[in-house]
Amino acid sequence: MDTRKLLIPVAAGGLVLALAYAWFSPYLALRGIQRAIQGNNPSALERYVDFPRVRESLKAQLNRLLLEEASKDDTGFGALGLMLAGPMVDRLVDAFVTPEGLASVGTGVAPQQGDLEAVRDWGVQRRGFSEVLVHREGSPGEGLVMERRGLGWKVVRLQINLDKRE
Repeated sequence: MDTRKLLIPVAAGGLVLALAYAWFSPYLALRGIQRAIQGNNPSALERYVDFPRVRESLKAQLNRLLLEEASKDDTGFGALGLMLAGPMVDRLVDAFVTPEGLASVGTGVAPQQGDLEAVRDWGVQRRGFSEVLVHREGSPGEGLVMERRGLGWKVVRLQINLDKRE
């Protein structure tokens, strides 16, 4: 048996398997996140979420929004409000970025309402080879941003429309 003839199909099969894994790996990570949230298993969720990075990203987004709003104020009370609101933002983000809080981003309900079954309806929107957005149905612009980490995926930030003004 000629090893060259065997090498080509094995290499082609390996390439097909690698491409299939690269394509479906975000869905596998999403399934792991869904199971961890539905099972209320914070330790399992930590395998899929970089909580410190998510918290810092959300704090930066909220502080930027507060700064923009404070700069619109000509009376000087905007700066005072910014000084008072900054520490509150940190505490609120620390309280919000929890397994239940991540479930609320994906389900559209408050964490206290606890409809954790709605995470089954999440979808994946690809943004390139190393980034995807996990979002709930009907909200493709908001959700959990995951980045490739080696062979796996991790949530690194929340994408929330902070400019919703009604």
